[in-house]
Amino acid sequence: MSILILKANTDIVTYEEAANAFKNMYESVTGNTIEIGDDDGKSDLIIIGSDSVNDFVMNEVVNLRIDSLGIRYGTDDYCVRSYNAGDRKALIFAGGRGRSTLYALYHYFEKYLNCHYFWDGDVICHSDTIPMDNILLKETPRFDYRGLRYFAHRGLKRFQAEHWSFEDWKQELDWMVKKRLNFFMLRIGMDDVWQRAFPDIVPYPEKFRTIEGVDANGFNDRSDFWTLKYRGQLRERVLAYARRLDLMYPTDCGTMTHWYSRTPIEFLDKKKPEFAHQDGKRYCESDTGRVWDYMKKENMDNYMHLTDTMVEEYEKSTELFHTIGLGERTMYHDSQKNTAVKLIAYRRIAENIRKRYPSSKLMLASWDFISWWKPEDVQKLVKELDPERTIILDYTSEINEPNPCFENWGVVGKFPWIFGLFHAFESESELRGPYDHSDKRLKIAATDEFCKGMIFWPELSHSDPIVLEYLAENSWSPLKKTVEEITAEFCKNRYGNKYKHMNECWQKLLPFIKLGDWSGSCYKKEDNGDYVKLGGGWYAHKDIWTNLTYFLANREYGNVVDHLLYKLSLTKPLMQDIVSVLKNLSMLGNDLNDQFLMRDSVDMTRTILGRFMNYLIVLAISEKYSEGKEEADKIIRIEELKKWYMYLMDMMGDLLSVNDDFSIYETLLHIQSVSETNPNFETTLKRNIYNNYCTQPAYEMVSCIFKEEGDIAFDWLCYGPSDGTKPDFTDPMTMVDETFMKTPLKDMKPEKTPALFEIISKVANAIEDLQKVICK
Repeated sequence: MSILILKANTDIVTYEEAANAFKNMYESVTGNTIEIGDDDGKSDLIIIGSDSVNDFVMNEVVNLRIDSLGIRYGTDDYCVRSYNAGDRKALIFAGGRGRSTLYALYHYFEKYLNCHYFWDGDVICHSDTIPMDNILLKETPRFDYRGLRYFAHRGLKRFQAEHWSFEDWKQELDWMVKKRLNFFMLRIGMDDVWQRAFPDIVPYPEKFRTIEGVDANGFNDRSDFWTLKYRGQLRERVLAYARRLDLMYPTDCGTMTHWYSRTPIEFLDKKKPEFAHQDGKRYCESDTGRVWDYMKKENMDNYMHLTDTMVEEYEKSTELFHTIGLGERTMYHDSQKNTAVKLIAYRRIAENIRKRYPSSKLMLASWDFISWWKPEDVQKLVKELDPERTIILDYTSEINEPNPCFENWGVVGKFPWIFGLFHAFESESELRGPYDHSDKRLKIAATDEFCKGMIFWPELSHSDPIVLEYLAENSWSPLKKTVEEITAEFCKNRYGNKYKHMNECWQKLLPFIKLGDWSGSCYKKEDNGDYVKLGGGWYAHKDIWTNLTYFLANREYGNVVDHLLYKLSLTKPLMQDIVSVLKNLSMLGNDLNDQFLMRDSVDMTRTILGRFMNYLIVLAISEKYSEGKEEADKIIRIEELKKWYMYLMDMMGDLLSVNDDFSIYETLLHIQSVSETNPNFETTLKRNIYNNYCTQPAYEMVSCIFKEEGDIAFDWLCYGPSDGTKPDFTDPMTMVDETFMKTPLKDMKPEKTPALFEIISKVANAIEDLQKVICK
């Protein structure tokens, strides 16, 4: 008997997407075609939608042929249910709303037909038929908001959402639905909103904007790569597709000036807005980054006009709004006054949103709370917020510090809030995650009825496949599985007949992966059970080797050395397992050419290499400033550490050359293939990825910068003064930087790329031999 997809009787487009999604999945799995249409009275039926949108199901319910579907209508609940419609088989995909109908069909193909979904592709297994008997699948999520944020940094296409085409975004949003996520946030700049909001004041550039002066440094260089008009059109298309999938997304509102949403010069020249007083000078290098005085009605009206324009032109939704308030800014050094003016900012933003969009909810981002507010300041803010209209959007739950976290904000058991993971700054693309620590705090969230969601808020995307699985699993059903179980399932679903081999590698590496985090301070557990703070800081959780001379020249290493030496002490007992992982990966040979195996093996290996390069750096620093040793002996030791450091760096270069994920040039080629591209953007792209905040592993950086930098830095560690004098690397690094900026990216491509299994085997031998060096 033939099978027919019975579409829903509604103009809600998500159900059309669901019918098409089932058709695509069915045809991919079986190799057979299937039609979408009205009931022909003879075919077996795939029924899309519940009785609220599908007349066939409604009539079956009315005539008592089926009973309740067991879902809460309007929610993300869903049910997949088989039954006999007379002499025909029928399979109902019923969601409480459009997106959960999509969840239902993707879950069906996952559970019954062994299909699985990843950000970088799907695993589709073949079957001649699909099961239509004895199917009953019902699901209800724990959290109402489940999703992630995409941020405005630039660099490598894999990690930076600003570089994605519409096709990339479509794949990403489809993946979100397949993983039962329902919320995402675009923080990738404001595109052409200024031109749309103030057309008489801010014109479109003739071609591309080029940022000059102080704003052209590092990540601040927001020179266009695509035209503003194309960017605006792309944003419209992405959000229109998100609406088709019934996904939620908030609109930025309020005092939104930041480094990625600067005020155009034309607006400043014409409007001359007064600026808010700001004692701390962060983002005040130029007037484009300064917050307007929101206590002035005209300024607040203009901010809200930008918000209104974003709603009208892009978002087309007034359900959710989001604000950072006065994020990362110290308005007054006087703590009480600083708190007072920040509270006023939130009050005015909330009042304007309430007035314009009375049925909306306002999300308050928590980033400011962990470093710029005291817990009692946050408590004061929470007490005056409307719990019916406001949600605290936390994304700092992994932080080690006990005070600046949601446990002390007065929200648990009292006020709506969202549990969030930050995981990584833009430069931190290695595998990491303090999962045991996260689990402890997630346990609080899971049992608190006021916790409404789980959000992942990194500064880069796709850096770590395990944390994406952790998010998807725990945002739907928290703590039902350990991270080890989540990882085992990930391997089984992703690697086919290599899953046992890869699961052994991942499980052995997980304890090492867990030693990496972004959480700031490090705590050492003493024999009596007490914890002693070892300090921390920005460089305690990033790849020092990508910013080595800056790190040394700015004397950032005081607490970092103790922090990383402690992490090294925890790594030493794991080294045999680490070597075993590398040897097992290398044994896969040419199978590593498989997309999934290649990407994940490179990620695992570069994480190991990067961590050990960091360890060699802090060992050299510790040696340089050690007491009671002859200077000649120190030099011998540091020279030995340098030899190993440069050897590992060579292998890192080979490793990154294997995969286009880590090529700046391939990112540039991708950008150029999508739309007309600024011919000068190569310079901006280099600035965006190479600076003391954003630098991350890339092949071109290793070959042109990091090797030279390693020579310069270790020579100073060997022969520079150890009396506390800051080193000055200006002259030699200026030459390195200028060479990198002048050399075309296409000329940096490797002449020959080694086989991945050979590189990993070489790394395995190096780490095995390195044990004797680091254990001296």
